Amino acid sequence: LFAQDITPERDAKLAKLKELIAAKVKHPTTDQRGQPNRKVLVFTHFADTAAYLYDALRPWATQDLGVHLAMVSGGASGNQTTFGQRDLSHILTNFSPVAKQRAQMPSMPQAGEIDLLIGTDCISEGQNLQDCDYLINYDMHWNPVRIIQRFGRIDRIGSINHPVQLVNFWPTPALNRYINLRNRVEARMALVDIAATQGDNLLAPEEMRDLLEQDLTYRDKQLLRLKDEVLDLEDFSESVALNEFTLDDFRVELTKYIESNRQVLADAPLGLYAVVPAHADYPMITAGVVFCLRQQGDSTGNEQINPLHPYFLVYVRKSGEVRFTFAQPKQILELYRLLCAGEESPHEELCALFDAQTDDGADMARYNDLLEKAVQSLSSTYQQRAIGNLLSSRRNVLPRRDEQIGKTTDFELVTWLVIKDE
Repeated sequence: LFAQDITPERDAKLAKLKELIAAKVKHPTTDQRGQPNRKVLVFTHFADTAAYLYDALRPWATQDLGVHLAMVSGGASGNQTTFGQRDLSHILTNFSPVAKQRAQMPSMPQAGEIDLLIGTDCISEGQNLQDCDYLINYDMHWNPVRIIQRFGRIDRIGSINHPVQLVNFWPTPALNRYINLRNRVEARMALVDIAATQGDNLLAPEEMRDLLEQDLTYRDKQLLRLKDEVLDLEDFSESVALNEFTLDDFRVELTKYIESNRQVLADAPLGLYAVVPAHADYPMITAGVVFCLRQQGDSTGNEQINPLHPYFLVYVRKSGEVRFTFAQPKQILELYRLLCAGEESPHEELCALFDAQTDDGADMARYNDLLEKAVQSLSSTYQQRAIGNLLSSRRNVLPRRDEQIGKTTDFELVTWLVIKDE
């Protein structure tokens, strides 16, 4: 059987996808507003596959299911939609009108929306699509982190949905045999590359082969874990660069705020803090502190490890658990936005409670302990990312011992946000 013989009518995988979409549309979940949620986000690695799915699903989805659909990709086929304009921002806004705040955009249609979106990894980062609660990976990316990034489009702070669901289309049961074959081939290719450079091989060929095969199986083991476990980026020990998560939307908001409050910010002293209540609708946000720290001294070159350099954001729960490290700035900024955006006056009762518990600031032992936890997490995360960067490029080097971080005195406290649930 040749590939060209596989038509939409004979495509069993496509048939299963249609079955999942139909079940979601005909039996929608209910979001926190009490509205039915029929939205489905389908990810594929290839632009050609996205175009194939769009063409195959369009008549069926619009006529039989009565929903609008769209496709976005970085390929030559471009974007397609049955609702609104084909521009990327229009498609994503019409797919996720609540998260994208479509109601505040007079130029956008306010009636109707897209319920089925097919996309490539061009939208796997930096997009707020949490109106949707059902994501399908039509094919699995080779990098497990990419799979989690895809799921992060809907599993986000600010979601209007109670549960969110991820469905993966895995390869055939011969997956393990395929992985082993690929590892052997890639390991031998790496050995050939090393030999071709005519460099001195400090290891015997057998030892080098074993080392390469062991390294190649690491990511495959992570993929296999994804079949049976729900994982977070924190569960992976490999380095994830901050520039993989775009912060452009936050930069735009910050630029506007700075322009209108430049003098107030210039006059503000270091160490300012605010007290806000925990958000009952989002169990992830519990009592604790978000610290914004600035590294002191000359730390030139550390931008490869922390692109927000010299600033570090850390969210520590009151139990001392570090929920988000400086490697997760987008999650912390989303938390900030959810708790603080639009707030123009302090929470007087919480401020009074904070003053009573700290004896008007005289007893800060509780928060000093949390600050110590935050700095300790900076040290461990910093070292882990430094090693990850070393393995990712020949140009990277480990920072010198005097450049590494690990003491509270290495930082100055810029601001801190106290989250209280009592």
